[in-house]
Amino acid sequence: MSYPHIISLIGYFTIPAENASAFRKNCEKMVALRDKEPGHLASAYSFDDNGGAVSREDYVSADAIIEHMKIGAHVFESTKALVEITGVEVHGPRDELEKLRGTLEPMQPRFFVTEYGFRR
Repeated sequence: MSYPHIISLIGYFTIPAENASAFRKNCEKMVALRDKEPGHLASAYSFDDNGGAVSREDYVSADAIIEHMKIGAHVFESTKALVEITGVEVHGPRDELEKLRGTLEPMQPRFFVTEYGFRR
């Protein structure tokens, strides 16, 4: 069975009300970096009504995620001061996930190996 060769990075956050505006500005800054990142396929930030947020980012490879982390490190450091990171998931082919284990270890992500799917 085939599956799409996409690596998805998903982050879950709790945002104190007083930091909601600053967090959203950081989301805009991260999205604006896309022009510098050809391996960054998609990025979306979603919010609930209780101070929760989810970021979902899709990449062509583990190397593209590592490059994203370098380019956006300054924004991510600011973001960490504004929110509580409540979870991180990484989805993709096993060989790509293995390349990310050491790099992402400080965030204690859950790794999910993609086995089935499609991409249009």
